[in-house]
Amino acid sequence: METPDSYDSRIEVSKGLHMDADPGERTVEVSRQTYDTSLQPSAYENRIPAPEISYYEINRRLMWLEEQAVKKAAWSNSVETRLESLERQLNAPVDYNIQKISSDSHPYQQEYRNYQEAFSEEVTQKDLVKENEKLKKKVTELEKRNKELLSKVIGRHKQSENMNDGSRLSAVLYAYDLLKLHDWEKLRQNITSLTNKDGSSMIKKLFAACETHIQETIAKVNEILSITPLDDVMTNSDQVMMHDLRNILRHSHYKKQLEFYSKIVMQAGIAPRTETERVFTLKCCQLYCLLFLQNPPVKAEWKTQGNLIHLEHISWKEATNWRNPAVLWPIMKQGEEVVAKGVVWD
Repeated sequence: METPDSYDSRIEVSKGLHMDADPGERTVEVSRQTYDTSLQPSAYENRIPAPEISYYEINRRLMWLEEQAVKKAAWSNSVETRLESLERQLNAPVDYNIQKISSDSHPYQQEYRNYQEAFSEEVTQKDLVKENEKLKKKVTELEKRNKELLSKVIGRHKQSENMNDGSRLSAVLYAYDLLKLHDWEKLRQNITSLTNKDGSSMIKKLFAACETHIQETIAKVNEILSITPLDDVMTNSDQVMMHDLRNILRHSHYKKQLEFYSKIVMQAGIAPRTETERVFTLKCCQLYCLLFLQNPPVKAEWKTQGNLIHLEHISWKEATNWRNPAVLWPIMKQGEEVVAKGVVWD
């Protein structure tokens, strides 16, 4: 059983141990005991006598220091190991690095490998050359077709006309419409005995004479220029020359005075009875010559069968009410395109 003297002696020894310690160590010890909870004595340790506590604390501190030393050694070894690994990679051949990178599972690289696997055994250099030739041929055909379509569109597009050219198709067709409406009505009022049948016969003769005049003129020029006849196969250069020739003749006929066409009226066998009739016949010849000299030429078609949609009645009657219609003004066609409707009476 413990006596008061033995208890007091242990207290003094414990105090002496703490009093003999260095003040700085005491501060560290206090700090360690305050913040290092792992080294603070547990409830069980509070019941251990003072000398045993001191020994226990020293032993625990030595164990803690050993653990820290082991951790530092392990960390040092880990760093050295990593440095050695990096050094080996840096000193390794370039092919090794490339091989290592290419083995990485990158989405783009995987996609490229799939592409190589898909085509490595199927596509050869010969196949690529063959496919390239096919594509070139197809592009050439498309370009040729595009040029042909563009040429047709430009030829038919009214906005492509030279608006300063008074002999252009749109301008001549406008004058032709005035001839059918205004000049024809003026002639009817001037010659009351003039019938639609008489007028149709006169117009048909005048237009036929105009075609003969133009064809004879072109034939003479072709003979001088040594161009093959129209019904023969012409070369590209001949076609270009013919195109230019028609343009030149059209501009020439446009600049001519109305009296120039009196010769064509005489060739048609028409003898005007009044000044109004004379001017009317001259205008008929002038306008049809300008139409016939277009590129391509505009020609008159006098047939009514199958052309009812391209005909209109002189009195604006519905087609369902027509009785044996006869053509007064012919249908004007440029190739297969109707550029002016015909006029009939019944």
